Amino acid sequence: MKYQTTLNAVYAQLDRLGDLPIFSATVNRIRQVSSSRESDAMALALAVMKDANLSAKLLKIANTPHYNRGHGEINVVSRAVVLIGFERIQNLSMTLKLIEAFSVDEPGTGMDNLLISAFLNAAMAREIAMRSGAMDIEESYICGLLYGLGEVVVAYTLPERYRKMLKLRALGQEQWERIQLSELGGHFSDIGQDLAQSWGFPKSVVQAMDPMSAEQLKPSHRLNHLLAAGCHDLLELIYYRDTGRELDYGKRIRQLASCTGLTHKELEASISDSFRQVCDISVEYGLPAKALTPPYQGSGNSQLDELSRKLAFYISSRSEQFHAAEPRPLAPVAQPAQPSQDQLQLDYLSKINEMLSTGAKPSAIVEVAVEAIERCSTLDRVTFCLLSDDRSKLSARIVRGMEGAALKKAMQLDSGEPKGQLFVRLVEKGSTLLVSDCTEQGWSERLPPDFMRTVAPTGFVAAPLRVGSRSLGLFYADTVQIGKHVDDAAFRVFSQFLVQTRLALEVQRHSARTA
Repeated sequence: MKYQTTLNAVYAQLDRLGDLPIFSATVNRIRQVSSSRESDAMALALAVMKDANLSAKLLKIANTPHYNRGHGEINVVSRAVVLIGFERIQNLSMTLKLIEAFSVDEPGTGMDNLLISAFLNAAMAREIAMRSGAMDIEESYICGLLYGLGEVVVAYTLPERYRKMLKLRALGQEQWERIQLSELGGHFSDIGQDLAQSWGFPKSVVQAMDPMSAEQLKPSHRLNHLLAAGCHDLLELIYYRDTGRELDYGKRIRQLASCTGLTHKELEASISDSFRQVCDISVEYGLPAKALTPPYQGSGNSQLDELSRKLAFYISSRSEQFHAAEPRPLAPVAQPAQPSQDQLQLDYLSKINEMLSTGAKPSAIVEVAVEAIERCSTLDRVTFCLLSDDRSKLSARIVRGMEGAALKKAMQLDSGEPKGQLFVRLVEKGSTLLVSDCTEQGWSERLPPDFMRTVAPTGFVAAPLRVGSRSLGLFYADTVQIGKHVDDAAFRVFSQFLVQTRLALEVQRHSARTA
């Protein structure tokens, strides 16, 4: 009875919110046309063009490097259909409509994360299916996309109840499936199947959404369930959502290896490639690309943690590209062109990536990061201070910018002195200190007088460099020109390269351990 009550509440809320555009007449028409053997590219293009927003987005995606490889600019939908393919256009349309329908600003539900997971799940299922020689890789994609439909719909229609469920899960005292049963009367998969069936999806897709019904499928279709479910669980682990420790990374990888014939290395390569694909085109789909980055924490499984770090490193290295792709307000003509600065930052991020792959020394990576912060921001001086073995001293080792020699001399810091104590404590606590304007009321009294006298910044930012639980030192950057301070853009550049350096050194450390 409770499940039926939940289902009634879901449908009632869907009715109240209006017909979901995800399965509007446009998408149904596209599905019908693309599945008909008598249809041609123009028929499918006409079905797509009846939705102007969908047409514009499909053309934008068709012109990305991922799909358009040397075909020239694609400016008509019919050409996009020919180049990309009927079934791929259908699945792109489904993905775009899924994101469009459920992109709501409902605090505490993590809807962006759910949509990104659905997109990633589809991409991973398709990539693994393609590598394993599956018969219908596009159906594998759609099974991956819809596998989490029930959870997305519950978060969309019953946000208060879903937030309660997330809080219960975070406690780690009950299994996620038990929470679903107690709060909904059934599982997310039950709700997803009910909706998918009512929207006219094929039986093979509907049954692949739940392990019980998947047992009735033919082996070729049952593989789609194993891929969708396996990729879903891996994403739960990669994003550290499995707070109750119900899932096992090694076991899931072995199950996928068994059903696909792929090795552990091939499966992880498939996962990495899928993240790269989604990462590179997420902006065109209307998803916040930075939300792709896995949380930076340990699980106790070295293989899972290494994979998460590699994914985080790649996405972090592309974050400035995402920032550049987002709409910007028009700048006055007199201002310097921003894209060149963005490109410079991307060049440095790529350089750090290359250094990591070639096994460069940690000190060389830190040196490039210091140079990048100084060249890519409005900060006047940048230095890296190395922490002594007894953790009582910081000494400037790498310095860039104005009055570098003076800064290097001033930044020889001892915890026994007031200015040294300030920065050594920052390193110990793992804290970042941003003082955008040293002349602001309160800061002149709180900052050590000898620091203000010898270093003489007008604004500064300082943050520790930590690898795992070990603190290596301190990144420090400041402005010294009268009237100049640390602005938001400068702080963003500083933080970007600090994080990138930390991720690079973490990847090096774990690679050395497993070598």
